[in-house]
Amino acid sequence: MPSDIAVLEQLNIDVGAAEDRVDGVWLDGVLAPKLAFRRANGLIVDRGEYLTPYLNGTAPKRNSETQVEHIHLYGDRAIVTCIVTVKNASGDQRFHNVRLWVRHEGEWKLLGWANEQPA
Repeated sequence: MPSDIAVLEQLNIDVGAAEDRVDGVWLDGVLAPKLAFRRANGLIVDRGEYLTPYLNGTAPKRNSETQVEHIHLYGDRAIVTCIVTVKNASGDQRFHNVRLWVRHEGEWKLLGWANEQPA
């Protein structure tokens, strides 16, 4: 059985991959029943606002890479920081992410997420 650290590292990489392929079904399964997400532009959205474009296929497909920086475990809670690089023809964009995961009904679920572009 993989360690919580290994599971969380893979989950964070998989979140980016699911966004890339616009896989709303997978994302729906990993999000906590309530989600607060702060977009890089400062807009805060809830679970439904985040998930809807992925479920209805209107989110843009993209090519990104997720590099996990740190994982801090606190029992059934974890803070993960990572850098997501979105590759564009006009140049790559980098986003620093802070994600709060909780163990809910035996599985890790994404409860809180904030990102911004580093200065």
